[in-house]
Amino acid sequence: MDTHVRLTGILWIAWGALGIIAGFIVLMILLSVGIFSQTQTQEPVLPILSIIGLAIAGITSILSLPSVIAGIGILKRRNWGRIIGLVLAAINLLNIPFGTALGIYTLWVLLNQESEPIFS
Repeated sequence: MDTHVRLTGILWIAWGALGIIAGFIVLMILLSVGIFSQTQTQEPVLPILSIIGLAIAGITSILSLPSVIAGIGILKRRNWGRIIGLVLAAINLLNIPFGTALGIYTLWVLLNQESEPIFS
C-alpha cells in the first residue's frame, strides 16, 4: 500500500501542476492575441486581455495550489495531507473524467485500512 500512497501524492502534485500550467498557457495566448491585435487596430485590446489573462492565471493557480499542497503532504506521510487529499478527492469526483478517476483512486488508497498506519 506504500506504493499506492506514494503514487497518489505524485498524482496530486501533477494534477495541481497541470492546472497552474494551463493558467499560464491561457495567459500567454491572451497576451499574444492582444499584441497581435494591437498591431492591427488602434483599439486598446492589450490592456484588457492582459487583465483577463492575469485573472484567469491567478484563479487557476489559486485553485490548483491545494492539490500540490495535498500531494506534498501525502508524500511526506502527514495526516493533514491525507485529510486535504480526501476533501479534494471528494470535490474532484465531479470533474469528469480525469478528476473522477483521481478522486476514486485517492479515496480507495487513503480510506484503505492498510494506509491508515502509514499516516500515524
